[in-house]
Amino acid sequence: MISRLQTVHFSCQRESEAGFYMQYGQSVSKILTPGRFEHGISQSRLLDYSYLPGDLIVCNRGIEEWVRWRSPIQILKIDLPDQAFQAIAQEAGADSIEIASSTDYKDERVAALISAFQAEHAAGFLSGSLFIDSIAQAIAAALVESRGVLRRPLRRVKCGLTPMQVARVSEMIHSHLDRDLSLAELAAAAGLSTGYFSQMFRRATGQSPHQFVLAARIERAKSLLKGSQRVIDVALRCGFKTQQHFSRVFRTMCDVSPTEYRRHEGMADVSAFEVKGQAFTIDSSP
Repeated sequence: MISRLQTVHFSCQRESEAGFYMQYGQSVSKILTPGRFEHGISQSRLLDYSYLPGDLIVCNRGIEEWVRWRSPIQILKIDLPDQAFQAIAQEAGADSIEIASSTDYKDERVAALISAFQAEHAAGFLSGSLFIDSIAQAIAAALVESRGVLRRPLRRVKCGLTPMQVARVSEMIHSHLDRDLSLAELAAAAGLSTGYFSQMFRRATGQSPHQFVLAARIERAKSLLKGSQRVIDVALRCGFKTQQHFSRVFRTMCDVSPTEYRRHEGMADVSAFEVKGQAFTIDSSP
């Protein structure tokens, strides 16, 4: 069983013989370089496929197949956690959900999510586990909607979390802002499955869990910046892995750098900064 999102980067060369592959988990693959290969469930019945960069392939779990690489090609394979599909199946009223394979999968949402994962990977996973968990859950939901064997839309829930559930999740977040929180931990605090929690949390707060955590970290940072701690120490206490990442997120959300914020906070007058989606004021008077 796959418990977390996993990736494999295949760099394949032309081969004269077909090789056997076993697909253990549900996956989606992105073609990175143009290439061609043959594959099928029987070594004697292989079909020929040509791909361009950005093309997507969906592979169902449990598939046994033969592949012959007809040219060099690079592929990013993303194995999705089983719990993401189990959570969706539970909320859809099904025992399980199987995803139909596709050798030519088209979905702009999934393509954008994979690109976001690639960017996060290139940055060194600075946004933490919660961001990756959210990407995995979103990809799983998109696959169920478009390729789910049940062939019916996901149930649309019209209510969000209860105030008590929101309070428990918020308390956990604010008590562990220095930690790399996961989606499963936040869902457990609300007593819900991960897939259901993500949907209901957004309905209740207007933000994804990742956005909510980022906002809480920035609010904590603003409070700490009023003291004498170094910016790097503030960043670490608020759950950021590097000062550069902290500064980039702070500027994105507050339109000023942490250093500029600290300098303006020392002014005698009341200053206002515009946070995306929210206004806040700083009163430095006694």
